[in-house]
Amino acid sequence: MRFKILLDVQKIPRTYRMYLLSFIKEMIQKGDEQLYNELYDGSKKPKRFTFALYMHHFEADGEHYHMKNATLNFSTSDPHIGVAFINGISQTKQFHHPQYPFTILNKQLSDETTIKQSIVRFSILSGLLLESKEKIPLLITDETYEDELNIVMDKQFQALYGRPLKEPLKILGHRLKKHIIQETNRHAGEKILYYTVQKGDITLNGHPEDLQLIYQDGCGLRRSQGFGMLTLK
Repeated sequence: MRFKILLDVQKIPRTYRMYLLSFIKEMIQKGDEQLYNELYDGSKKPKRFTFALYMHHFEADGEHYHMKNATLNFSTSDPHIGVAFINGISQTKQFHHPQYPFTILNKQLSDETTIKQSIVRFSILSGLLLESKEKIPLLITDETYEDELNIVMDKQFQALYGRPLKEPLKILGHRLKKHIIQETNRHAGEKILYYTVQKGDITLNGHPEDLQLIYQDGCGLRRSQGFGMLTLK
């Protein structure tokens, strides 16, 4: 399930992913509190959703993005999460953040394709994050990139779907650029964290059922924190 939520917002922090995640969590909690408690039970298990923000006519300064308005894209393979999220949205007109409130102008269900082929070209809507087990950022130019992508995705498939990848992923082509993302979280306090990500297009070869879940729930690390959301090219 994929959704587009149009937001009346003109200013957000550069570290906006956790800000948006707090909104998403609030919507899921409004829509299904029992599901919310299952998802956020204190464990660090991955979640079956991802999201990305598209800012319309934006400019950046040192600490903020300024824009006309923005579209929040949300995707999940789990219909329970999708229904809870949109039910929460349906009960909400405004997000009452103390510094960066916004109004929900429109919500809509986006078209979602069923992947039947083994080769798919994706566009990355939010930066794809991949790191080695030593927490060293990896880029597509690294020799171990494809191997590490398979290790990460295999572990996440085991955690999320109870099975490994049906076939190893192969990278057949790409047009990726390096970006540095600023973010923070409750463990970092006031400290700014920096993540090295890649944006652009990537062509993957794999089992269609694996590619479908990657399309719905994202690719790489920290997908439910606003990284690795994909769309079909």
